[in-house]
Amino acid sequence: MALLTAPAAAAAATSPRMMDFQGKLLDASGNPRHGSFSIAFSLFAAASGGAALWSETQPSVAVDHGRFSVKLGTVAALSTGVFNRAEVYLELQAGAEAAMAPRQPVLMTPYAFRVLLADDLAPGGTNYVQVSTALQSGAVFHVASGTVAGPFMATGPSSFTALGNAVFSLTTSSGVRLLNGSLMVEGAGGLRVDGVVSADTVAPSDGLLLPQGPGPSSEGSLRWDPAQNLVHIGTSTSFVTLADTVSTQTATNKTLNSTGGNLVDATHLRTRVLSSVAPVNGMTIKWSAADSRWHPVYLSTISVATHNFAPKKVKQLTANLVYLVPMEIPGTLLLNEIRISVAGSSAGSSGDVGLYATSGNLIASGGTGSASTGSTGLKIIPVQGAPVIVYPGQYFAAFTSNGAPRLPLADLGNSSRGVIKGLGYATETGGTTLPATINIAAIIDFDVAPSMGFNK
Repeated sequence: MALLTAPAAAAAATSPRMMDFQGKLLDASGNPRHGSFSIAFSLFAAASGGAALWSETQPSVAVDHGRFSVKLGTVAALSTGVFNRAEVYLELQAGAEAAMAPRQPVLMTPYAFRVLLADDLAPGGTNYVQVSTALQSGAVFHVASGTVAGPFMATGPSSFTALGNAVFSLTTSSGVRLLNGSLMVEGAGGLRVDGVVSADTVAPSDGLLLPQGPGPSSEGSLRWDPAQNLVHIGTSTSFVTLADTVSTQTATNKTLNSTGGNLVDATHLRTRVLSSVAPVNGMTIKWSAADSRWHPVYLSTISVATHNFAPKKVKQLTANLVYLVPMEIPGTLLLNEIRISVAGSSAGSSGDVGLYATSGNLIASGGTGSASTGSTGLKIIPVQGAPVIVYPGQYFAAFTSNGAPRLPLADLGNSSRGVIKGLGYATETGGTTLPATINIAAIIDFDVAPSMGFNK
């Protein structure tokens, strides 16, 4: 049987991880023992039972008249985690004898009470700011004033908040940059920039509110003037409004104001919705108060059309040329078909017929190989997408073939070349298909006009 003194522990932060212990070893009759003994020391979290938190065996403990003194942690170092709890108990076992009971609580010296403050500095604690490369969550950092010399980074889902009525000042020579985020101003406050704002996109959630009054001194500003009901772009003395036109300005979706002797070129006027179709070259439009809409003003609708060159003879044409004949459509024509007559066939050949606008765009045609020139007789060629609406104006009737057929035509003779503007053939190559566009300005003058009828 052994009678033990209570252990005591006190160590500075820089001391070795050992603990002094003194005790008295007695035999079963209560007599002090004397000699060298093997004693096992173990620390537990409870007065009985449980697994040991730490243990070591010192094989040669000197016992003098029952008294001995050892340093726990000599064989197995003590860790701070062993004492990270409310109570710790020491158990001894001498040699092969049974462990001595009861276990003795480990107490601390008076100066060790100061060490309790170290609990607030445990790794991962939230009562201090940790100097580490690892992120720390939950810490409270309060500084009355200070300066950060290096980068200051706030990460995670939490926000950075500046409280109070004082002005929060951010002074930087390199600017402020937001990566994949938004700058949001809520409440009655606003965003004011005294310098220049350069942005690729401005996307206000409830509209862009412009300040009222005349334009300020900064060139390039945008302000709303309620007195004139205008938006000013520029300064108060030299500005452009959305109601003005400049010689080099394209007034898209703007109000054209022609008062004060100003002229407005309305070649592409689209100030109101047009009924049925968009404007075309030479179209006249009239405003209808009944339905608040512009309406095209057309001449009477016509059912057939042809050019003014009557066929006088039959003549062979050249393969792959695009023959052009200027013609006028005097009224609205719903084009369904184009007719030609082949007087002399070209074996195995075929071609195309159609109508070009003065812009050079093909607006109607039969399509690839639609005009058979490999046999004689009347050819009725259906127009693709019929009926095609052809509005009054100037056009070019067109014919091409990959062969050399003979067609009825008007032959004006060599001396007439160049007299009738637009009579000739295109610089673009034809064949079985008319080109989608031709260069009207580059038409080569010629003297024949193949006979063609539109809906006739």
